[in-house]
Amino acid sequence: MLVINPWAALAHGSAGLAELREAVAGDAVRTVRYVALRGEGWPNGHREDRAHEVDMAVELGMESGAVLVLSWAMDGVNEGMAIEFRSPGDAGGSLSGDPIDVSNHIDWESFLGVSIVGIGIAWHIPNEGCPKMPWAYNFKFSNESSLVIALGESEGAGFTYMPDALLVIFDKSLAAEYKIPASATPSCG
Repeated sequence: MLVINPWAALAHGSAGLAELREAVAGDAVRTVRYVALRGEGWPNGHREDRAHEVDMAVELGMESGAVLVLSWAMDGVNEGMAIEFRSPGDAGGSLSGDPIDVSNHIDWESFLGVSIVGIGIAWHIPNEGCPKMPWAYNFKFSNESSLVIALGESEGAGFTYMPDALLVIFDKSLAAEYKIPASATPSCG
């Protein structure tokens, strides 16, 4: 199991990120589950058109049997995204919410069964004195599509930064437009 904690000393090209990219490259997403607050369900008031709001975590079940879990993480003023890569057969972590299978949602249709060819990262400094941390991951697929999983929530037609909520953005133009004050780059990296 490989866990990348956002407030660990992460530098561009760190060994953990390189290992993550290598483990995921060429594998394809087979199933998708969103972890929602207990009893909440999904979408139940969450945005679900070209972008999905997710309470706690996104679990990507890969064709290899591996699982990639992206979640928000906070430690005092440190805010970022954590990624856990579980090899086939690894025991799962314990998220305190309800996993909801969304694999059949129309927005996931063009990503299932397509190989991941790259992962881009958008970095931010969430508060003064904090290290640089990931706030968004851009998954690039072999069919030239991409999707972003980022910290934030829906606000009107756009998005706003929220350290304890996630967005899955399927639309490239929406991902390019989503920027936060603590980052020099948009969510798509």
